[in-house]
Amino acid sequence: MSSSATSSPWLRRLHRLVRGRWPPVVLMVALCCADLAAGAGGAAEALVLAPGLVVFALLVVRGRHFPALCGAAAAAVLVLSSVVLRLAGAEPDVPLLGPILSAEDVGGVLLVLYAHRRLPPAKAVPVTGLLAVAFLVALSLRPWPSGGDPAQVVAFCVLQFLLAVGTGTYVRGWQVKVAPTPLLGLLRRQWPMMAGLSVLLFAEFANRGTGFGDLALLLGSLVLAALAVIGPLRPVEAALLGACALVCTGVGNRLIGVGSDELGPLSLTAVAAVMLLISYAVRHAAVRRAGWAVAALVVGSLVAVLLSGGVRPGEWTATAALGALLLALSIGAGLYFRARDGERRRVVRTAVEQAQQAERLALARELHDIVAHHVTGIVVQAQAAQLVAAQKPEVAAEALERIAGSGTEAMVAMRRLVASMRGAEPAGAAPAEQASTDLRADLAELAERTGPHVDLQLELDREVPQEVSRSALRLVQEALTNTDKHGSDVTSVRILVRAPHEHLHVKITDNGSGRSTAPVGGSGGYGLVGMRERIELLGGRFSAGPGERSGWRVEAWLPLAEREAG
Repeated sequence: MSSSATSSPWLRRLHRLVRGRWPPVVLMVALCCADLAAGAGGAAEALVLAPGLVVFALLVVRGRHFPALCGAAAAAVLVLSSVVLRLAGAEPDVPLLGPILSAEDVGGVLLVLYAHRRLPPAKAVPVTGLLAVAFLVALSLRPWPSGGDPAQVVAFCVLQFLLAVGTGTYVRGWQVKVAPTPLLGLLRRQWPMMAGLSVLLFAEFANRGTGFGDLALLLGSLVLAALAVIGPLRPVEAALLGACALVCTGVGNRLIGVGSDELGPLSLTAVAAVMLLISYAVRHAAVRRAGWAVAALVVGSLVAVLLSGGVRPGEWTATAALGALLLALSIGAGLYFRARDGERRRVVRTAVEQAQQAERLALARELHDIVAHHVTGIVVQAQAAQLVAAQKPEVAAEALERIAGSGTEAMVAMRRLVASMRGAEPAGAAPAEQASTDLRADLAELAERTGPHVDLQLELDREVPQEVSRSALRLVQEALTNTDKHGSDVTSVRILVRAPHEHLHVKITDNGSGRSTAPVGGSGGYGLVGMRERIELLGGRFSAGPGERSGWRVEAWLPLAEREAG
């Protein structure tokens, strides 16, 4: 009984450690066993390697939830194990990685990915720096196996770190706190392309070496890869610069005497970059400009092939056929995506026009209801004033004052709605629910109807115009609908409505994981667009995006005062 009582807490701790983390656990166990079997020359050497590998593997497993602490601890363990290996004279030998073990290499990549996925940049960058320094120390302290190439090992480690940083950043979806520019938006979308070209560049570097001619050829491939990444921004200009880079590459090959590569005198990276540039020009540029861009790239490629002299006389037919096939594939891909882009624009334009018409009709009905309400009150009060004007002039004066106030309110509401109708608001068909004159009661009823997980906080100390109340209510409705449809792991929603100064501030946040899930039956995709345009048409401001720590955030500021005409 005592043995079972003492062992069960350890079993429970082990279960909590492994639960939900079995993929990295299985991966690290397999790599540690492989390293001990292949990298250790005997039992004594295995005893030297085992403690550091086990601790490093445990830190990698826990690094998913504690990336900063585990990353720093793993860097320290890597340095200490390198010192122990140096003192013991052990020589681990792993193919391609030299003195770095496979478990250490994969674990370091995972820790960098975890850091950039879960931590802000101010914490993720120092963790990455510590791990990079630890790997450099390990490379310098540990004995190198015979035949190891330090340049290739360092280049491979740098490539892995860059891919891990980029993947973690892409998955995390950081909102960079800089002014948005077309180039930044393009780089966010082109991350998979950058990763693929980086892998090709590394493979080219590993196959060629570090000679002067090889580095010059790599420089040309790097220039073409960079142009291919930014090609969608300026497709014709990037194609013309790519043609110049091809000519310079051919001249360099002729002067230096670099031999042919897998696809003739051009490297695999250069061929892939040229194909991408042709596809971008055909997809994004006008027909005549795209023709000039494709012609320039074809001529540049031919000049590079002729100047390099890497094609033997008997191979010209096969090389020309391969080049024609790649050209046809590039142009076909560009035409396909050009047709897809045109079809998508037509579908979106049609949907927006239909939504605009539906919303204009809804706004027209609301304008009629609001004006009719105010005008009816004016008529009733005027009739009452006429009846009592002779007997009670003071009552007539009060009625006239109320008539003036009602007329002013009607004019303000009519101007606001007319200004909205002059715009376009693709927010679907008719409104789902009309707002009353009491925003507090409407929001409380909506929160109660939605469920107990909704936390409503109201800080309203002034009257809110009916049209502003209606827009605020619909904003909250759409945000709650999107949370139910797209939110993942949402257990609580917080709604804050307050009126500081001259604006109504509405903020809806949830505690979900931030990952969007596809709703059953699909989604139209116009929810955020409709909310933004509804708020902006009333002169307000709207923002939506990931929360400060987790989940999703929708926020709007609506003006309570009347806007100036024009």
